[in-house]
Amino acid sequence: MIFLQGSEVIFKVALSLLGSHKPLILQHENLETIVDFIKNTLPNLGLVQMEKTINQVFEMDIAKQLQAYEVEYHVLQEELIDSSPLSDNQRMDKLEKTNSSLRKQNLDLLEQLQVANGRIQSLEATVEKLLSSESKLKQAMLALELERSALLQMVEELRRQPAEPGTREPDCTQPEPSGD
Repeated sequence: MIFLQGSEVIFKVALSLLGSHKPLILQHENLETIVDFIKNTLPNLGLVQMEKTINQVFEMDIAKQLQAYEVEYHVLQEELIDSSPLSDNQRMDKLEKTNSSLRKQNLDLLEQLQVANGRIQSLEATVEKLLSSESKLKQAMLALELERSALLQMVEELRRQPAEPGTREPDCTQPEPSGD
């Protein structure tokens, strides 16, 4: 899962485990007993609970919430900078660091956007191919249904036709005489 989703998956697993054991964790009175509970109980999870946790992790999308927390953090940082008596140089340094961090985030998001756009284009091409295949298969199925209908109609007509005089229907119970 780490290779698939990156290090963010560790945070997701922790959130999932804490969330699924929340009632039991809240029964403890202090941090020490909570830590003991986590150390002793979570490593002994059954297969069903592990699968449930893994499914929750795959369904969990915490990126937006983390980004919201990050924005909130930066706003609080700016408020602290504005309210603290810093020199102009210190304020300038902090603003430059913040600016640098935001530029890096911007580049990372741009890269993620490009990857996502590439994925979208690939998926759209796949969908287009699948729709084309589906259309061809529907046409083939319709043609086969028409052919089947025509063949069934022909079989019915052949069954309704009376046998011609002088010919008899083959008797399946007796072998035909040989010309010897």
